[in-house]
Parts: sequence; structure tokens; C-alpha cells
Amino acid sequence: ARDESEYVNVMQALVQEKVPKYIKLLGVCPCSRCQADVEALALSHLEPKYMVLQKCQRFPVSVYENHYNAAVTSQIISACRVVMENPRH
Repeated sequence: ARDESEYVNVMQALVQEKVPKYIKLLGVCPCSRCQADVEALALSHLEPKYMVLQKCQRFPVSVYENHYNAAVTSQIISACRVVMENPRH
């Protein structure tokens, strides 16, 4: 069997991992719509970065987290504020 490969947007993986923590921290509504809005808004302001993984590989979060942490965190906080002021649920 040949290895299956897939591409991953590094920024999306980092945003999805961090958003629940900041939603809780900042008191944003935790419903799935508000969480999706925060993720989409943050990602709209981050340049996508893609990498290829084998299907069985786990995304190496820590490697990329150090490099993009400040930008990702800043956009998530900003997106949380917007969603809190204009919830669409």
C-alpha cells in the first residue's frame, strides 16, 4: 500500500488548537458558530502556510508554534473581541 499524503495549513492547525483557550479566557460565547467565526476571522488575517504530511503523521505543533505564536495569538485575541461585540448566533 502506498502512503497517503495530505497538505495541512499550519496556521489553521495552530488557530484551531488555540481558539478554545482564548474563548474561555476572554469570555466569548463558546457555541460552535462563535468559535467558527473567531477561527475564520483570525485566519483571514494570517498568511496561510502549507506543509505536506503522511496521513498517519501527527501535525508537529510545537515546531511551528514557536515561530508563529505571536502572530496567531494576536489575531485570535483581535477576532475574539470582534465576535464578542457582534455575535452572529
